[in-house]
Amino acid sequence: MEVRLARRRLGWSLDEAAAKLGYESASTCSKIENGTQGIKPQQLPHFFEILGITDSAVQGFWRDLVRNAGDRNWPQLYPGVTDDPLGDYLVNLEIANGLFIWSPVAVHGLLQCDAYELAVILAGRAWRGQEDIQRFITVRRNSRHAALARKTPLPIWAVLTEAQLRQEVGGRETARAQVLHLAELTRTHPNIVIQVIPLSHGAHAGCDGPFMSWTFPTGYNSVTIEGMKAALHLNDPATVADYRTTSDHLKTDALPPKESLELLTRIAKDLS
Repeated sequence: MEVRLARRRLGWSLDEAAAKLGYESASTCSKIENGTQGIKPQQLPHFFEILGITDSAVQGFWRDLVRNAGDRNWPQLYPGVTDDPLGDYLVNLEIANGLFIWSPVAVHGLLQCDAYELAVILAGRAWRGQEDIQRFITVRRNSRHAALARKTPLPIWAVLTEAQLRQEVGGRETARAQVLHLAELTRTHPNIVIQVIPLSHGAHAGCDGPFMSWTFPTGYNSVTIEGMKAALHLNDPATVADYRTTSDHLKTDALPPKESLELLTRIAKDLS
């Protein structure tokens, strides 16, 4: 993907990129961009020179990608469970250096406690049996742990609504446990910011629906809109900028982080 983005930034076709990189056929570049042919570490200086990758941080990111290319990935670890759109999401969690979450219906999976997660999973999907459910839960919890325990913590900024937090998902006790979990995350994870839009606010910038806004070390940004069986990935810079503006408005619509924490405490008390 990074090679494809670098080529497109230069305005090159696959044929032009192949010629400049010294390949006889455009199919070789296509295979590299599609992940079916790898790049060796000793090839990277050549790619950097031809594709104009001069930033040392970006070069380091590319080296990490090449170095870790042989590691077992999520589909290999959990075959049949991590099909797209989940597979794309799991990859983004590993390499992104910023994530904004607007998930106004249910609390996003990264921020869920176990009981709330189980209630949402059981209510929202068609399952083939208990084993199917358990495998999905295992992937979700392992990916959540991996994201929160990264060597370089992933900065996460989430905006929620008071209405969704007061909805008794899984029952009153589970809903309260989820609110307390959110409060604990804000206290113990400096990389996590949670804001809440109070009921009194009325209409807000997120009325068009949920989305996730990603940033990556290379400066590439994207937006994901997820459904049950598919996800829409938006990469056009102008479109991504529009969603960035929406996320800024949502942050303004919501209470500041400190006041949001106070509201979380009040909601937990009301759910007691």
